[in-house]
Amino acid sequence: MTLSGEEAAHIVHVLRMGVGDAVTLFDGSGYDYAARITEVSKGAVTLEVIDKVFSVSEPRVKITLCQAVIKSDKFEYAVQKCTEIGVTRIVPFLAERCVKKPKSEENFVGRARRIALEACKQCGRSLVPEVTGVKRADELREYFAGARVLLAYEKEQHTAIKEVLRGNKTEENLVIIIGPEGGFTEAEAQGFSGEGAIQVSLGKLILRAETAGVAASAMVMYEYEG
Repeated sequence: MTLSGEEAAHIVHVLRMGVGDAVTLFDGSGYDYAARITEVSKGAVTLEVIDKVFSVSEPRVKITLCQAVIKSDKFEYAVQKCTEIGVTRIVPFLAERCVKKPKSEENFVGRARRIALEACKQCGRSLVPEVTGVKRADELREYFAGARVLLAYEKEQHTAIKEVLRGNKTEENLVIIIGPEGGFTEAEAQGFSGEGAIQVSLGKLILRAETAGVAASAMVMYEYEG
């Protein structure tokens, strides 16, 4: 296999690797490839693939994070950190109180996908999370089938997320819905609940929109994978 462009430059100039050094490659589908560098030339690195194994780093539980659209830098932070935590899919959607909508959905989603890929390289994941196109709130139900759906709602005062997670750990698919900077309207919250979502609290403090998804995903991983 021959790598060129940014990948080759990263191996040679950042990692300072050369002929004979071992490299782990991945194709984004969940497989790792053990390889060794056999040649370094201008702008290219050639490797010999020695072995192919299914990655053991991926969590058993599959999390779909439905994150309301927030300011691009905040959304990218959420994508990066949730990728590191182990989220399987990230679905940006438009809620009533979204402060800022993407001027270009293609650029918004494209950059998020690149950040997810870079985060995978950094944390050692072999499966790149899917980042979908921007959805309407009513389109999220397509991800609900066969999954436990958790709605992080700042007005929920009785049901803590840990109670719901500890009540049943048999599911392998969870959906977490996170609102925008201004939170969900009561009508939106009731609408999601009508579709089967469980309203949960993430704690006594109100988290920022870009923090809530990271915190909720980490809580799920703690309970299911710890």
